[in-house]
Amino acid sequence: MKSNLEDVITAIYLSRKTFSHIHLNYIWALGYNILGIPIAARTLFPSTRFRLPPRIARAAMATSSVSVVYCSLLLKNYKRPKKLENLEIGGIQIQ
Repeated sequence: MKSNLEDVITAIYLSRKTFSHIHLNYIWALGYNILGIPIAARTLFPSTRFRLPPRIARAAMATSSVSVVYCSLLLKNYKRPKKLENLEIGGIQIQ
């Protein structure tokens, strides 16, 4: 911990960025599972006559995990705001 108050603002921005990545990861995982599980379970087979081979289902689940990890790793590229003057956080003006 340092005695610099600008680090508090940086922490707030980083936490917002982290939550946006959590939401994005959730949407990706939900999309993969909503599409992949019914196809892999062959519940759509009677209407579509489409079967998903198990190896492709495994690859889709691995891709889901890799995309979530990759999206999380994008936080490593976070740069603190350069100009911390006249910021507004939650409707509060910081000068």
